[in-house]
Amino acid sequence: MYELDCSAVFSGSRRVIRSDSQAGVIRKAIAQANALGIERVSPSMMDSFREKMVERPEAATEHAA
Repeated sequence: MYELDCSAVFSGSRRVIRSDSQAGVIRKAIAQANALGIERVSPSMMDSFREKMVERPEAATEHAA
């Protein structure tokens, strides 16, 4: 399970994105950026998504939900 705390990328955001794949997190992060009014995701923002994304053990995320 991969996770991205959006507050690490988007100032003021409290969303935490989770997905089974890194690509899934990236897709959701782009959608979140668009929802926040960011029309173009820059290469540096994509780098931030990748840098701030963490891998969480499956068992830990099941209990957190």
